[in-house]
Parts: sequence; structure tokens; C-alpha cells
Amino acid sequence: MDEDDHVNNACVCKQWSDITLDIIWREVDGLSRLLTLLRPYKLKGRYNFFDGLPDSRDWARFQKYANRVRILRFQQDNDLDYSGLLDDMARTRTSLDMLPNLHTLEWVYEDVDCMERATLFMHQRLRHLIISAPPLRYKDKVPFFLDVCVRAPHLHSLDLRVPYRVQYIETAILELLRGLPDLKKVIFPEFFLTANIVSELSRMKHIHIVQFEHGHEQGYGEEKDVDTFEPVLEQGAFPVLRDLAVTARIEDVMRFMNVDFAPINITSLYINTYVEHKPAELHTLLVMLSERCCRLSELYVLLAHHITGELELVPANQITFNTLTPLLSFPDLVTFQVTHKYPVKITLEEIEELACRWPSLESLALNEEPLVMNKFTLDLRALIPFARHCPKLRRLGLFIDACPTKIPPTLELKPFAALCFLSVGTSRAHDPEAVAAFMSHLCPPRCELEVGVTWTSFGIRSCRVLDDDVRMEISNRFQPWKSVRDILPVLIQLRMEEREKSRALQEEVEDLRTRTRLLMDKVDIKAHDSCIIV
Repeated sequence: MDEDDHVNNACVCKQWSDITLDIIWREVDGLSRLLTLLRPYKLKGRYNFFDGLPDSRDWARFQKYANRVRILRFQQDNDLDYSGLLDDMARTRTSLDMLPNLHTLEWVYEDVDCMERATLFMHQRLRHLIISAPPLRYKDKVPFFLDVCVRAPHLHSLDLRVPYRVQYIETAILELLRGLPDLKKVIFPEFFLTANIVSELSRMKHIHIVQFEHGHEQGYGEEKDVDTFEPVLEQGAFPVLRDLAVTARIEDVMRFMNVDFAPINITSLYINTYVEHKPAELHTLLVMLSERCCRLSELYVLLAHHITGELELVPANQITFNTLTPLLSFPDLVTFQVTHKYPVKITLEEIEELACRWPSLESLALNEEPLVMNKFTLDLRALIPFARHCPKLRRLGLFIDACPTKIPPTLELKPFAALCFLSVGTSRAHDPEAVAAFMSHLCPPRCELEVGVTWTSFGIRSCRVLDDDVRMEISNRFQPWKSVRDILPVLIQLRMEEREKSRALQEEVEDLRTRTRLLMDKVDIKAHDSCIIV
């Protein structure tokens, strides 16, 4: 139901009203809706003003709805200024906590005035905070973070958005972490998990998840800030850590995971590196992790090194099946992703072996988006082993040459049992209709086909910029796959209908056979029936 339906439901009776008002006001996006609830206001230029100061009656009406708000999201719009309205609310409020049941606050801002007013909505029961860091020109950033710690000391998750380098705010972040002892999850921009910050996080008793996000919204740091990664771990470090993401060289990650008190019980590890590494180094890393981190179920390795204008294939630096064989030694690994500028050098026979020996696999992204795109070892036949041997597979990413001349017969194909996403990255498709026809025999309904690259969404600027010829080739390859994506759902539906008709016909045939057998048995009984009269 949409919001209009909920509003209509609220008018039915008091019981329905309470239920639907809880739904309507549970999440509030933006301040306009909340402020209008308190008192009408008008816009003069870019500034907003109440038509009069809120009084106790206004606050009594406001509180009836404010108590229902659980999530508040605000993103500053430079064309609108709410500071005057927020100041009036702060001066006239009848209780300290304006949204007493708020558990999630998202406050994304650009200037100091907007930053300071975020604390109006913080209180002891707030559990999740998504917030911008103080502007760079705001020299002393520690006091604001200390204020956050005093007002909302029991936060469980912190998502910090920072549009500048960590070196300008690292001290303040350390103070913030020390003041939030109940934290379970932290999200920072890329290049913010420095040795000092990771060392501080290791001393926190409840941290489950340490991760970073890519992209402009989260903020871009500088690779040089994590050029060395040597956190100091003490006894009892990371007692409950499950999910860890780091940007570091492979040798630094290996050293970190081999030290005393390393978080070897993690279940998810994301490794991001912008330094060139040989396949042998990746192999050694996988061997070490398979021996040290026996509980690992998800592993992501992003080898993001590439230099614009220097994308020439070096066969000796390609990842091979032998590089990846340690993956089969992990007892619980069900998710693996690797990204590299060169395509993985793996044969159809090796794909068959990988799928056959990994039946528990749930997600595999085998470098489907290399930037060197003219060397293929796989075609559409590479999908078949995973459909046959991996019944739990939900996501699959492969770099393939989808050529009609190499499409195998479809009579005995076993479709994927659980596939939701098939990613082809920078793969090539020659005949969209033929490719879609083949894939319709394998892909289940609602399986999404993903095309394109993610290289431009992470890392420093030099990594996000691709050569013109690379971008042109990616664009050219996108069009045929777009046609496949458009045709595929229709063909999948047709295949489903064919299977249903075939199944119904088979059931009808079986029913006729059963009836015929019963009739024959009855005829046979009558033929042998006799009666003797003495």
C-alpha cells in the first residue's frame, strides 16, 4: 500500500488510526514534513520562518506524531535554510528529546551551522548514526565528535561521510571511537582504515563489522594514507569481529593475519589493493588464509592496479586456475570475488573441475570485467558446469565470448536452481538472439543480467579514469548484451510455459497408461473367471 492508502486507513477507526499512523510516521525523509507538523512556516529567499513561535499547544500536537518517528533522514539543500526554524524549535521545546523514540538519524550536511543542529535530534536511545564529518575548514573537529558521544553514547552503528583525507581528521575519529563503547559496526570512506584507526577498533569489545564504502557519497580519501598497514594488536583484540575490509598490500595483509591476536575467526574479508601483485602472491595469500581463517565464508580480492595508457597483456601476470586452487581448501567458503585488469586464464575443463569440487558455492565473481578484453578462454559452455553442480549458486560472474558457433545442444541442459544474478562484465556477445535463446534454457525466472564495469566507482582518480579506447570498447560491448537482457525474460517465460505443457502432457500420458493397465487387468480377470454347477 502507498501513503494515500495508509492515510485513508487512519480515518477508519481509532485502532486502525494508531496502527497506520505508526507506519506513516516511522520514516521521515527531509525536515519539511516534520516542521510543518509543528507549525506553518513560509519561505523568504532561501530562509524559512515560522508564522509565529511554537507554543505548548503546538508542541502537544507535534508530540503525538513525533513519538512515532523511528528514522529521520536529512540531506542539506543549499537552496533552503532551516537553521532559523531549528533554532526556534530548540528554544521553545517542552521536552529535551524532540523525537524520543528515534533510533536512526541520517544527517548529511556541508556547513558548520547545519552540522551543529544535528545534535538536536540525538539522545541516549539513538542506535544508528549516518553523519558527515565537520567541514575541512572547521579546524578543531574533536569537540563536535565529543558532543556526539555525550548525547548518543550507546550507538551501535556509525556511518561517517568525509570528503577529504583521513590525515585531517584521524585524531578526532580516534576520540569518537573511544567515546562510543557499544559500537558494533563502522563504515568509513575508502583509505580511512589506517593502522591507528584499526588498532583502536581492535580494542572495542562489541565490534562485529569494520568496512568502507566506495564512491563520492561516502567520500574519497588518499591511497598514501594507508601505504603502510601495521596495526598494533593486543591480547583480546577484535573479540567478536566477523566482517573486515582493508585497503593494503598483500604482504601487509598476510603479516596482519599472521601476528599474535589476529582476527582469524572472521567470516568475511574484503581486500583492496592498488599495488601491482603477481599471481604467485595471490596464491600465497589464499594458502595462508585457508590455513589461518578456517571460518571464512566470504572472500573478496580487488587487485585494482592499472595505469592509464599502459594496458598491454602480460601472460605471466594472469591469474590461473592453479592460482585459485587453494580456494577449494577452505572448509566453509561459499562466496569468492576476484577483480584484476587481465582476464583469468582458465579452461573449460578447469571450470568443470572447479564447479564439481565446490557444490556449496553461493556466489562467484571470476573477474568478469577485465580491462584487457581481447583474450578469451571461456564461452557460453562455461555456464553449464555451475548449473549442474552448484544448486545453491545465487550469483555468477564470468568473462566469456558468447559466440553462436560454440553454443552446445540444449536438449539435456539442467537449469540453474537458484541463480538471481548473472554478471558478464566486459564479455562479448555476437548474436544477441542466439545467445538469449541458449541462456533461457539455463536461467531461472527473475534472474538479472548485469553488464558493465565497476572500475570507475572506486579508488583514487587515476584508477577511476579509463583509456578512451577501453571506454569505447566497453560501450560497444554493452549494446549486444542490452539486447540479450531485453529478450531473455520473454524467452525464459516461454521456456517455463513449454515445461508446464510438457509436464501436463506427461502427467496425462501417465494417467492414460494407468487407466489402460487397470482395464487390461479387469479384462484378464473376466477371461479367467469360471463357474461349476453340480
